Amino acid sequence: MEASRIQVLPDVLIDQIAAGEVVESPASVVKELLENALDAGARRIVVEVADGGLSHLRVLDDGEGMSPADAVLALRRHATSKIRDPEDLDRIATMGFRGEALPSIASVSRFTLVTRRPSDEAGTRVTARDGQVNSEPFAAPSGTSVTVDDLFHNVPARRKFQKAERTLAAGIAETVARAALAFPSLHLVLAVAGRRPIEYPPCARLADRVAQVFGRDVANRLHPVQEDRDNIAVTGVIGDPALARNDASRLVLLVNRRPVQDLALRRAVLNAYSVLVPAGRFPVAVLAIELAPVEVDVNVHPRKIEVRFARPRDVASALFSAVQSAVVQTPWIAQAGLDPFATEAEPKPFAPDPATLGHLATPGVRESMALPHPTLPTRQPGLFGEASSPAALRLADLRYIGQAGRTVLVCEGRDTLVLVDQHAAHERVNFDRLWQGVREGTVASEPLMFPEVVTLDPAEAAGLDAARDILGRLGFDLEPYSGDSVAVRAIPAVMRGRGAAALVRECAQAAAGESGASGTERLHRIVATIACHASIRAGDALSESDALALLASMDTVADLAAYCPHGRQAVIVHPMSTVLRWFGR
Repeated sequence: MEASRIQVLPDVLIDQIAAGEVVESPASVVKELLENALDAGARRIVVEVADGGLSHLRVLDDGEGMSPADAVLALRRHATSKIRDPEDLDRIATMGFRGEALPSIASVSRFTLVTRRPSDEAGTRVTARDGQVNSEPFAAPSGTSVTVDDLFHNVPARRKFQKAERTLAAGIAETVARAALAFPSLHLVLAVAGRRPIEYPPCARLADRVAQVFGRDVANRLHPVQEDRDNIAVTGVIGDPALARNDASRLVLLVNRRPVQDLALRRAVLNAYSVLVPAGRFPVAVLAIELAPVEVDVNVHPRKIEVRFARPRDVASALFSAVQSAVVQTPWIAQAGLDPFATEAEPKPFAPDPATLGHLATPGVRESMALPHPTLPTRQPGLFGEASSPAALRLADLRYIGQAGRTVLVCEGRDTLVLVDQHAAHERVNFDRLWQGVREGTVASEPLMFPEVVTLDPAEAAGLDAARDILGRLGFDLEPYSGDSVAVRAIPAVMRGRGAAALVRECAQAAAGESGASGTERLHRIVATIACHASIRAGDALSESDALALLASMDTVADLAAYCPHGRQAVIVHPMSTVLRWFGR
């Protein structure tokens, strides 16, 4: 009889396959163990990490603990205390619920679980090594500790593709920080070998927890959000638009206290801020959405980072409404002198396609360039009307009329009214010059008379490590100082006279950015960050000679486009016939 080609896999291999879905990195292990501790009623959780979590990782909690029998059963596949029948899948109210996490983690590590219930005289120690599970009585405090050593030791392909130690530690720190934000009353401690522990004592208010996680300077610039409609409650805090970052790491979204990644919810928040936050940047916010468990499916992703809503539009609409209501009650709009939600009765200004601006359009990439030209943002046709602009436009040839609102340069061309955003235009000039300087190795550096020490959070420090070579080519001289601090000895010459701390932090954030970004994308974000910091600001008064010099400099940059590197418009052209039509002429 011919042997069957289809085989039933052994349990050890099945567990390792399941681990590939659940255990992506040390941070995902910490996430699963934190959720188990929270479900056990823990009030204090300690996370210990060495070698980025690959050689050693331990999570200790003071929760209710487990009986000896349950401690062994917890390492069986599909074993869980949180689901009894199929209907339970529609009303999951716990943080963890799957039965794969512990056996999956145990299958790719040297695993030890120690647990004791307060009513038990002795605890239990369970060890798992290469599929063999053993248990024994063990003296232990009440609660549970899970130790994961030599993670991925038996799956070398998975271990090979793990990131650098600092990056792994940063991922764990972010996971712990998000748990702290989701549960302000929880006492959390993160102890990374060789560094001072990070401690989040319990807080009565979310604002106090945000101060612990993001810093007091951020917490002092937050405004509360609270709205309840259609049985969807939205609470939290939103930050001043000036706190906006190049990445979304501080835009934290919680659904029934579960940190989630949801593009529709993120887009709702960005739309609520409207023009107060430019394209490509993300506000600081911690927003919690609470709705009935039956209204949300948390079973759509193995690591539970994505969810599915029964009423996705209603949830996004409730989030948008809550954030927008908070935005319009803040002083930001009055300070900015605009209403981002106002609608215009008159025709919208025309923004020409870059191709119609002659030499302002972006030329093709020259073959000799070592770096590609960054991709420019695209705009939908008809967004600013149907009028057409001159085939060519030299800004230096325009008649300068004046500065409006200390932000917009008003100019007149032949049959056109031209408006120039002074910050966006200067940012574009600085960006293109820096980009060309990186290609040619000609970016000048400005030594600081006294080195400036900058303290970074773990994610920022990891981003700085990843981009150290890029930053060196851009004129930075950075030296490790202590822990996650760096001493800044030199900055790009274009930043002469400006502070280094904010620039270094934002460059670190830009370097960290979104996961999976290419080297060119990372370079683009960093150069755009430097260009932004080096540029004239909205609100800066310009003399006529300064304004004319800026207009002339725009004409000297061959790669100038109608948009700043973050995607905001730099130039708007109104045909004069359209302007006259506004007045009924």
